[in-house]
Amino acid sequence: MNYKQFLLLLFISGLWGGSFVFMKILTPVFGPILTSSLRLMFASIFLFVFYYFSKFKMKWKGNIKFYLIIGVLNSAIPFILYSFASLHIDASLSVVLNSTSPMFGALFGYLLLSNKLSKIQVVGLLVGSIGVIIVTSITLGDASIYVVLSILSCILAALLYGFSGSYIKKYTTDIDSKSLTLGSLFFGSLVLLPFAFFFNFENTIEISHILLLIIFGIMGTSVPYLIYYKLIKDIGSMKALTVTYLMPVFGVMWAFIILNEVPKYNVYLGSIVILIGVYLVTYKPKKLV
Repeated sequence: MNYKQFLLLLFISGLWGGSFVFMKILTPVFGPILTSSLRLMFASIFLFVFYYFSKFKMKWKGNIKFYLIIGVLNSAIPFILYSFASLHIDASLSVVLNSTSPMFGALFGYLLLSNKLSKIQVVGLLVGSIGVIIVTSITLGDASIYVVLSILSCILAALLYGFSGSYIKKYTTDIDSKSLTLGSLFFGSLVLLPFAFFFNFENTIEISHILLLIIFGIMGTSVPYLIYYKLIKDIGSMKALTVTYLMPVFGVMWAFIILNEVPKYNVYLGSIVILIGVYLVTYKPKKLV
């Protein structure tokens, strides 16, 4: 990974870390499914316009099935899961649980890409699992069923991100990152749209909410995904998933600044343990020349 690629990872970490704050604000208004659907729809509209003026030609032929699969597994379902979780747990907890994605990426890299798991990586998986237990320990101590389901939702979403990264690396040899971004986001939004209105709107929808959704769709979705899919193809799914090293830092910071969330000590301690586990999972010793 070169300096430019690291800066890109830093940039999308800040954007995606902030997305958990967006979900915390918007989901109580629109509901998990409509929030996710409109997020994807606005992201798709932005990319359609951007590609039109930049004269980029999408590769639709023969790739629609793949776009649909990635759109559902790497966008639609995880977005709903995190949006649902935002109704019941802090944004800072969600973003920390999201940081387990590289551990699942290592597992699916082994299963799908035949990547070998070293002893250090296996230890990393165990350490990361202990970190998850620490992060959720106090929350689960006196938790409702919705809190438990929210934590499980975040872990499942991280698992899907880990799976999708390996799946993309294996099957996108001839699909460019721009086509993959728009194709997956567009079909993800279409899949969700029929289910989007199964939610009772208890809060008044204001112009500010619509504007936030548009910003969320563009800066929290289309822009970082463009960069992320390119990084997967350039540096591999495991290294690209290390974006989750930095997301908890930004997520906790944005949640504190915007939502006044102050995580308990177990979140900080668990975050450190998880990140140690992620480091071990993604660690590769330098070869001696």
